[in-house]
Amino acid sequence: MKGNKELDTKERVLGGLYGMAIGDSLGVPSSFMTPAYIQKTWGWIDTFYPAEKGHIYHDGLKAGEYTDDSEQALALLNSFIRNERVVPLDVVQEIINWANRVKNKYASPLGPSTERALKAIQKGADLSVSGRYATTNGGAMRISPLGMIHGLRGSSIEEMLKDVHLACLPTHNTGVCISAAAAIAWGTALCVRGERDIGKIVEGTIAAAEQGRSYGFDVVSPAIGKRIAYAYELVLKAGDAKQAMQDIYDFFGGGDLAADSIPAAIAMFALGKGAAKPVLEYCVNLGGDCDTNAAMAGSMAGAYSGVSALPEDWKKTIATVNRIDLDAYADKLIQLVSGWKAA
Repeated sequence: MKGNKELDTKERVLGGLYGMAIGDSLGVPSSFMTPAYIQKTWGWIDTFYPAEKGHIYHDGLKAGEYTDDSEQALALLNSFIRNERVVPLDVVQEIINWANRVKNKYASPLGPSTERALKAIQKGADLSVSGRYATTNGGAMRISPLGMIHGLRGSSIEEMLKDVHLACLPTHNTGVCISAAAAIAWGTALCVRGERDIGKIVEGTIAAAEQGRSYGFDVVSPAIGKRIAYAYELVLKAGDAKQAMQDIYDFFGGGDLAADSIPAAIAMFALGKGAAKPVLEYCVNLGGDCDTNAAMAGSMAGAYSGVSALPEDWKKTIATVNRIDLDAYADKLIQLVSGWKAA
């Protein structure tokens, strides 16, 4: 594989999109399972499996299908392509249209904060308050295309944050959720730019998380930035990957609360040193909200490593099973950069 500085823009963007979708799909069976259950049932997940019958969220999904994580990220991107800027109401409509199409397909297509906010909006709630109680990772899970765009545009954290806030506004308009989304967006931005130093990328996510706390409504929550820093410290101190994964699970759990999920995802990115395949496998075998954590870390690792670093059979499965042309999406995202209007 080429060194990161030698990877071209298309290689990084397409890697980020595939990393997100592959991580999401690999994590379908293990999502909200414990490490012990994952090990007993699958040993070590390194390929696609269908959701188990009766899965709380994914019952009905077949091997290689991705979830709301990738669908909502693509909904955001579709809205960007159409409007060349972040239009919160248009993003909401994209998500509602998708949810209506798949409502009978599998158990639960929407996360708790998104579902609550969309119901409020459909009952007439204003977008400025519909997401005021969110504490989960739904805003962060769909944010990576925005990070890619701002990464390619050379934006600062402050410039990016205005649009992260708009993207989170309808469903996750709280300090903790915007902080979480800012961390993932900025981490992805740095990877798309070709930053090679894992420590600098992690430090960047911490800085973005700290600045993101000032946006949205206040809710009771730990500080995302400080939790990312502690998670990274655990990874650096661990004797091996097994110990690091156990420590991250013991301290963070990796569930769907933003304060648990985002530090775990970034820790797995750091543990795998940005290499896409191990990062994804660590995420989906960690336990917790495996599909979302792998989608977020996968967007970073895919952009860091480039699309050629991802196994060909994984990419083929994603494209075939989901009937998706991510190559075309990558081209459209890159084309957005020159004319897209920041908030």
